[in-house]
Amino acid sequence: MPILEQILGGSVGQIFKDVVGTFKLSPEDKAKFQAAIDENQTQVRLAQIELEKKAQDTLARETEAASANIRADAASGDKYTSRARPSFIYVMLGILVANYVVFPVLSRPAIAFPDALFWLFGSCMLGYTGARTWEKIAGKSSV
Repeated sequence: MPILEQILGGSVGQIFKDVVGTFKLSPEDKAKFQAAIDENQTQVRLAQIELEKKAQDTLARETEAASANIRADAASGDKYTSRARPSFIYVMLGILVANYVVFPVLSRPAIAFPDALFWLFGSCMLGYTGARTWEKIAGKSSV
Protein backbone atom coordinates (compact mmCIF):
# COMPACT_ATOMS: atom_id res chain seq x y z
CA MET A 1 0.00 0.00 0.00
CA PRO A 2 1.50 3.37 -0.95
CA ILE A 3 2.71 5.55 1.90
CA LEU A 4 0.58 8.53 0.91
CA GLU A 5 -2.54 6.36 0.88
CA GLN A 6 -1.66 5.02 4.32
CA ILE A 7 -1.26 8.54 5.68
CA LEU A 8 -4.39 9.94 4.08
CA GLY A 9 -6.53 6.81 4.28
CA GLY A 10 -7.16 6.70 0.53
CA SER A 11 -5.96 8.07 -2.77
CA VAL A 12 -5.48 11.81 -3.17
CA GLY A 13 -7.89 11.97 -6.09
CA GLN A 14 -10.63 10.15 -4.17
CA ILE A 15 -10.19 12.33 -1.09
CA PHE A 16 -10.31 15.49 -3.21
CA LYS A 17 -13.36 14.15 -5.03
CA ASP A 18 -15.11 13.41 -1.72
CA VAL A 19 -14.38 16.89 -0.36
CA VAL A 20 -15.52 18.67 -3.51
CA GLY A 21 -18.45 16.28 -3.81
CA THR A 22 -19.91 17.68 -0.60
CA PHE A 23 -20.58 20.93 -2.47
CA LYS A 24 -23.58 21.18 -4.77
CA LEU A 25 -22.30 21.14 -8.34
CA SER A 26 -24.23 21.22 -11.54
CA PRO A 27 -24.04 18.05 -13.69
CA GLU A 28 -21.84 19.90 -16.21
CA ASP A 29 -19.41 20.98 -13.48
CA LYS A 30 -19.38 17.44 -12.05
CA ALA A 31 -18.55 16.07 -15.51
CA LYS A 32 -15.72 18.62 -15.94
CA PHE A 33 -14.43 17.82 -12.49
CA GLN A 34 -14.47 14.06 -13.17
CA ALA A 35 -12.70 14.59 -16.50
CA ALA A 36 -9.98 16.63 -14.76
CA ILE A 37 -9.52 13.88 -12.15
CA ASP A 38 -9.28 11.22 -14.84
CA GLU A 39 -6.84 13.33 -16.84
CA ASN A 40 -4.53 13.93 -13.89
CA GLN A 41 -4.75 10.42 -12.41
CA THR A 42 -1.49 9.39 -14.08
CA GLN A 43 0.35 12.44 -12.77
CA VAL A 44 -0.96 11.80 -9.26
CA ARG A 45 0.15 8.17 -9.46
CA LEU A 46 3.62 9.19 -10.66
CA ALA A 47 3.88 11.70 -7.81
CA GLN A 48 2.91 8.98 -5.33
CA ILE A 49 5.55 6.64 -6.75
CA GLU A 50 8.18 9.39 -6.54
CA LEU A 51 7.20 10.13 -2.93
CA GLU A 52 7.47 6.44 -2.01
CA LYS A 53 10.89 6.24 -3.65
CA LYS A 54 12.10 9.26 -1.68
CA ALA A 55 10.76 7.75 1.55
CA GLN A 56 12.56 4.47 0.86
CA ASP A 57 15.79 6.32 0.04
CA THR A 58 15.52 8.31 3.27
CA LEU A 59 14.96 5.14 5.28
CA ALA A 60 17.97 3.50 3.62
CA ARG A 61 20.16 6.53 4.43
CA GLU A 62 18.98 6.53 8.06
CA THR A 63 19.72 2.83 8.38
CA GLU A 64 23.18 3.28 6.87
CA ALA A 65 23.92 6.19 9.20
CA ALA A 66 22.86 4.17 12.24
CA SER A 67 24.98 1.26 11.05
CA ALA A 68 27.98 3.54 10.57
CA ASN A 69 27.53 4.90 14.11
CA ILE A 70 27.45 1.40 15.56
CA ARG A 71 30.56 0.39 13.59
CA ALA A 72 32.38 3.55 14.72
CA ASP A 73 31.47 2.85 18.36
CA ALA A 74 32.65 -0.74 18.07
CA ALA A 75 35.92 0.26 16.39
CA SER A 76 36.82 2.91 18.95
CA GLY A 77 39.64 2.18 21.37
CA ASP A 78 37.41 2.92 24.37
CA LYS A 79 36.24 -0.40 25.81
CA TYR A 80 33.17 1.10 27.48
CA THR A 81 31.98 2.67 24.23
CA SER A 82 32.15 -0.65 22.43
CA ARG A 83 30.27 -2.34 25.28
CA ALA A 84 27.73 0.38 26.11
CA ARG A 85 24.74 -1.39 24.59
CA PRO A 86 25.39 -4.71 26.34
CA SER A 87 26.04 -2.77 29.58
CA PHE A 88 22.61 -1.14 29.33
CA ILE A 89 21.01 -4.53 28.79
CA TYR A 90 22.86 -6.01 31.79
CA VAL A 91 21.81 -3.12 34.03
CA MET A 92 18.18 -3.48 32.94
CA LEU A 93 18.25 -7.24 33.48
CA GLY A 94 19.68 -6.63 36.96
CA ILE A 95 16.86 -4.18 37.71
CA LEU A 96 14.22 -6.63 36.46
CA VAL A 97 15.65 -9.59 38.39
CA ALA A 98 15.95 -7.53 41.57
CA ASN A 99 12.47 -6.10 41.21
CA TYR A 100 10.56 -9.22 40.19
CA VAL A 101 12.60 -12.06 41.72
CA VAL A 102 14.69 -10.83 44.67
CA PHE A 103 12.21 -8.34 46.16
CA PRO A 104 9.31 -10.84 46.23
CA VAL A 105 11.58 -13.47 47.85
CA LEU A 106 12.51 -10.89 50.52
CA SER A 107 8.79 -10.01 50.92
CA ARG A 108 9.32 -6.48 49.66
CA PRO A 109 6.97 -4.79 47.18
CA ALA A 110 8.13 -4.37 43.60
CA ILE A 111 9.04 -0.88 42.46
CA ALA A 112 6.67 0.60 39.88
CA PHE A 113 8.73 1.70 36.89
CA PRO A 114 7.41 3.98 34.12
CA ASP A 115 6.21 2.25 30.97
CA ALA A 116 8.71 4.23 28.89
CA LEU A 117 11.57 2.43 30.65
CA PHE A 118 10.22 -0.95 29.59
CA TRP A 119 9.64 0.26 26.02
CA LEU A 120 13.22 1.54 25.89
CA PHE A 121 14.57 -1.72 27.25
CA GLY A 122 12.46 -3.77 24.84
CA SER A 123 13.58 -1.68 21.87
CA CYS A 124 17.25 -1.96 22.82
CA MET A 125 16.99 -5.67 23.51
CA LEU A 126 15.24 -6.40 20.22
CA GLY A 127 17.65 -4.21 18.26
CA TYR A 128 20.71 -5.73 19.89
CA THR A 129 19.61 -9.35 19.55
CA GLY A 130 18.37 -8.76 16.01
CA ALA A 131 21.69 -7.22 14.97
CA ARG A 132 23.65 -10.04 16.59
CA THR A 133 21.47 -12.65 14.88
CA TRP A 134 21.90 -10.92 11.52
CA GLU A 135 25.69 -10.86 12.01
CA LYS A 136 25.75 -14.58 12.71
CA ILE A 137 23.52 -15.45 9.76
CA ALA A 138 25.48 -13.20 7.40
CA GLY A 139 28.77 -14.66 8.64
CA LYS A 140 30.12 -11.31 9.80
CA SER A 141 32.67 -11.17 12.57
CA SER A 142 31.15 -10.21 15.88
CA VAL A 143 32.39 -7.15 17.69
